Amino acid sequence: MKTTELSTEIITAIVRRVFPDALVEECRRFEGEHENLNYDLRLRNPTMEAVLRVYRQGSAGRGPRKEAHVLRIITPETGVPTPRVLLFDDSGTLVPQPVALLTRLPGGPLAAVLSQMDEGDQEIVGYEIGRYLAKLHSIPLECFGEFFVDDPLGEASEKAYTLRRVRVWLEGCTERELLESAAVTTLERVFARTDRLARPMACFVHGDFEAGHVMVEAGAGGYHVIGMLDFQRSQGWSPEWDVARLANQVFDDCPLLEKGFLDGYADAAGLPADFWERLRLYRLAVALFSLVEAEAEEVDHWQGRVLRLLEAVGGRST
Repeated sequence: MKTTELSTEIITAIVRRVFPDALVEECRRFEGEHENLNYDLRLRNPTMEAVLRVYRQGSAGRGPRKEAHVLRIITPETGVPTPRVLLFDDSGTLVPQPVALLTRLPGGPLAAVLSQMDEGDQEIVGYEIGRYLAKLHSIPLECFGEFFVDDPLGEASEKAYTLRRVRVWLEGCTERELLESAAVTTLERVFARTDRLARPMACFVHGDFEAGHVMVEAGAGGYHVIGMLDFQRSQGWSPEWDVARLANQVFDDCPLLEKGFLDGYADAAGLPADFWERLRLYRLAVALFSLVEAEAEEVDHWQGRVLRLLEAVGGRST
């Protein structure tokens, strides 16, 4: 569903649902490609910065209303800073798509500044990310899968749920000829036969945990984590899903960020004895998911990543 640009008049009308006397002094659309249409706003009466998010209507289970719900509970329950929901409206009376007015976290995304950080900053930021993520994972959930609506793939067992997800992705790979049949068969066998996926209870996971969704700010003592964004893909699963998302994106190139992250996570919540074996499986699952969702120019990268990770867990596609 295409999301059209909003006029200043419409943006002002949305803001005035919350602040009747507000003036929009500056409105700037986020640069780059994003899942939703986002605007940075600078307001007067009251003087503050805010974010206006116009959602591209997705499936009900990963939809805007779920994110609004999550943003209202995460900080009170875990202490992890997130934007505060000032307004959420999916009635279609303001604009056809769901919209949310959110407070703006200071700083900017980690992805934009990671290459500029020295190793000390990377380790400190990694440590803070690890502690925050462990706090998110402290929320227990009753089953693996969507928690906001019924999930046709939902399961009480970690292995059963993960295997169902993997099989869906493998079907996508077969339909689009993204992997050879031998690799598809081997991937299914790896997840069907493993005894590592035995976590007894699901926990809350961010679901789309990557460097673009971690906000950091530079201060006198270096960079620090300000908070986390974008919870539309949150669900019940296992901590390693979030860790693997971040690991596949940045850990290989930023070993000090990885060290800090693991230290922070372990200090806050501990790590299971078989953490590395489980993480290898989840990194493979994340790579498979990324391959299915990849744009044409990214397919070769993720094909190669899947095959390398498959070999790392002891699988062979030939």
